[in-house]
Amino acid sequence: MQHLRLFLIGLAGSGKSTLGKQLAERLGAPFYDLDSQIENRVGMSIPEYFSQQGQANFRIQESECLNELIATQDSFVLATGGGAPCFHFNMDAMNEHGTTIYLDVNPGDLALRILEDGVENRPLFKSYDQQDLIAEIRAMKEKRQGFYEQAQIKIRDNQITVDMIVSELKSTEKR
Repeated sequence: MQHLRLFLIGLAGSGKSTLGKQLAERLGAPFYDLDSQIENRVGMSIPEYFSQQGQANFRIQESECLNELIATQDSFVLATGGGAPCFHFNMDAMNEHGTTIYLDVNPGDLALRILEDGVENRPLFKSYDQQDLIAEIRAMKEKRQGFYEQAQIKIRDNQITVDMIVSELKSTEKR
C-alpha cells in the first residue's frame, strides 16, 4: 500500500469514527481514533480528563498525540476530535502531512445522532436538550468553520458513505 494519511475532520456526530473504521478497512490501512489515543496516553476517559484537567490541557494532549502519530506512522486513517483542527496549528500539520477530509453534516442531524449515542461521552454537550443542542452545534460550527474549510476534500451530505469518500479521493488523485 502506498503511503496514505487521511484525516477525517468535522463536528461531533458527523461519522468520523464510524466511517473512518470502514474506510481504513476498505483501503487496507490502520485506523486510529484520536480520542482513543489520548485515553490510552493519559490513562482515563476523555470526560474524566476534561473534568480533572480542563479543556486547555486536553487540547495539548490532543496535539501531542496527533503529532506523534504523524511522526511514527506512514499510512493511516485518523478520526480526529471535532475541535482538533482548531488548536495548536493541528490543521496545518494535517494538511502538510496527509489529506484532510471534512465531513459536513447539518446541525439538526448531528444533534439527533449525538442524543441517540448519548451525551455522557461528549463533555462539550452533556448539559443540553435537543433544541439547545442544535443551537450550540450551529454556534460551534460557525466558530470552527474557518478551520474545517481548509480541508482538501469537503463532503457535504447528511448521509455520507465510504463510497462517497473513496470517490472523492479518486477524483482528487486525478487532479
